[in-house]
Formats: sequence, structure tokens, C-alpha cells
Amino acid sequence: MLKQISILPIRERVASEIRNAIFSGSFAPGEELGQDAIAAKLGVSRMPVREALQILAGEGLVELRVNRGAIVKDVSTESIREHFELRLILECEAAARACGRITDFSELDYIHEEQRKAIENQDVAKANMCNQALHMYIWEHSGNKKLKNILVQLWNGLSIGTVVRPIDHMRLSFGEHGEIIQAMKSRDENRARAVMAAHLKRSMENMIQRPTAEKATESPSQTA
Repeated sequence: MLKQISILPIRERVASEIRNAIFSGSFAPGEELGQDAIAAKLGVSRMPVREALQILAGEGLVELRVNRGAIVKDVSTESIREHFELRLILECEAAARACGRITDFSELDYIHEEQRKAIENQDVAKANMCNQALHMYIWEHSGNKKLKNILVQLWNGLSIGTVVRPIDHMRLSFGEHGEIIQAMKSRDENRARAVMAAHLKRSMENMIQRPTAEKATESPSQTA
């Protein structure tokens, strides 16, 4: 039986896509982000794009232009590390708190299984949705609405960067998600914190890596 998978509100999803592109270097410093172009690319209206750009302007990632979208600002590696360090502090605690609050793991298992199927079918969009849903489920069961709301605002999607292929990243992420789920099922708060920390740190390193001349000669699977 198919179940509905809960995902982030649309403006946060748009913000995460743009944030991820800025962090990975897909959007270069000084590049103009037109609202119409982004809306068309993501298949949404201009309103969530406008709201997303306002969110990112508050984070110092873009500079808003009157009636012209936004300009990407230069984002340092240190800024990306600081972003993930904040996620580490909050999301590791959310995982630990969820250990004693989730009474039925069937929905989490369902999301994880759907992610496995998506990866098997190389369905990047579906795998991304499941990735988002799994993290959001943990935030929702932390027992702290403010904690969840902050993590929603910090979400940056699949931290693929420019070195690791999306499918390779997803396979690694899927295995780490399984470890997180098992730790929570065991009600092991310390283990849940540890495996979530390892998951986020690897994601951070994927995001801040940039191809070098040596890496450019390697296959994507070798750099994963």
C-alpha cells in the first residue's frame, strides 16, 4: 500500500536547491539568479522563488536586486563548514531525542525502503525526496518544534558537490540512514548522535571538495 511521504514546504525546498547549488559552486559568485529562470527550471511559480531568495539573502548567500532577482555572493569554505557545524549540533541532538519518542518505526522503514527502490531505479528526484522525508521525520520526533523549524531553514538537500556522482552519494547516504534508524530502534542516544554526526560530516566534505587535476583523471566512483 502506497503511503504519502511528507516533505518540506515549497519555499524551503526551493531555498535548499539554490543553497546547495551555491555551496557546490554550480552557481558562481557574481552570477545573477533570475526569478523566472529558476521558477521554470524547478517547475514552480515565482512566489516561492522570491521567498527562497529572501531566506538566502538573510543568510548572506545572495544579494537581492530590485525586480531583478539576486546576485550570488562569494561563499567561503569556512562559511560552508559553519553551516554544517550548526546542523551537526542541532540534528545530532534531534536524532538522540527521537530515540525515546518514536514508538512506531513503520513509517521510517517505509521511507527508507522507498529510498532503496529509488536508488535501484536511479531515480534521483525520488531518492532526494526520501532523503528529505527521513531527516524531516527525525526532526518532527525530536519533541521540539523550534528545533525542527530551525533545521527546516538549514536544509540544503543532497550534499553532492561536484566530485561525487549523485547515485554514488545516494548509495552511501542510504547505508548511513540505515545505521541511524538502527541506533534509534535500539534507543541508543549516543550511537544515534555518533552515526548522524558521521553522516553529516561526510556530506560536508562532499560539498566542500573541488576537483583537482589529479582527481579529474579518476572515475567518479573512485572519488566517492
